Amino acid sequence: MNPTSALPEVDPGELARALITGRFSVSPKRLVAPGPNTVQLQHMVEAAGCAPDHELLRPWRLVHVAAGQREALADVFVRALLERLPTASSDAQAQSRAKAFRAPELVLAVARLDPPHRDVPESERYVALGAALMNLLLSAHGMGFAAMLTSGHALRTACFAEAFGVHSGERAVCFVSVGTPTEVRRRSRPSAHELMTLWRPRDPP
Repeated sequence: MNPTSALPEVDPGELARALITGRFSVSPKRLVAPGPNTVQLQHMVEAAGCAPDHELLRPWRLVHVAAGQREALADVFVRALLERLPTASSDAQAQSRAKAFRAPELVLAVARLDPPHRDVPESERYVALGAALMNLLLSAHGMGFAAMLTSGHALRTACFAEAFGVHSGERAVCFVSVGTPTEVRRRSRPSAHELMTLWRPRDPP
């Protein structure tokens, strides 16, 4: 007898629903080791690559910040702060530095807006990136990790763009922090009735 024959069948739809509705965001300050290993991170990125991609433009890219690069990232955060606020206090600089050392794994998401395409506007490219990031988050959740998307003023500075090689046809959108949660703060979710309305066609003027 096949030992797996006694196992209950899993409904893929229910499994997907459980994964999606069970996902939650956890602040990078509350993410600790262990984080995903190399293979797990690779699987998360491959899941991101399954997102919709109109005309196969691949309108986004991910940049992994390795553990040994956090000090360099901290320097970038301080330079970004001083670019915006040249008189920033030492405490403010220390807070900026601290952000670089949160969460075991850190990935930067960059939207690629060039070359232009008549059928794929910028808005659609951002949607594609959002879908890719959701796939990554769900993959991380399915592996037992927690994650969160974070942005901030630093990502919109010239020195940050230079440090990460973000050229004029790209935009640094957010960081993805991944790790093991020390605390989970779940929030209520809106119902379908709150999120969707019925279209009511209007007569032309």
